[in-house]
Amino acid sequence: MERTPTSSDELPGDVKLNDVKLDKVLLVAEANGKKYFVGQGNEGPHACIITVPIDGSGWYSGCTDATKGELVRTGGPDQESSILVADGYDTKELESSGWTKIHENVLVSDG
Repeated sequence: MERTPTSSDELPGDVKLNDVKLDKVLLVAEANGKKYFVGQGNEGPHACIITVPIDGSGWYSGCTDATKGELVRTGGPDQESSILVADGYDTKELESSGWTKIHENVLVSDG
């Protein structure tokens, strides 16, 4: 969350997080036909992961107030799950159990 957001970091127009107010959103990875966004807020949830299929079908998200370790797990209608972890979190155990690291803070599993 260190860099300044650009136009490629904007969530698609149909993605609405309702009452969640994020101060910053960044596109952190593209993999498996999906874009993975990470959001950060100062009020309410402090971190969110938003998964948006490139074909526009069924986006999903998960948010948390946690600030350390494994922050949040979320899953979508396609049975894929994603995990958002804090900076510096050791993901070796997750990776050895089948999760794939696609970004320093994001891991995915195909269910």
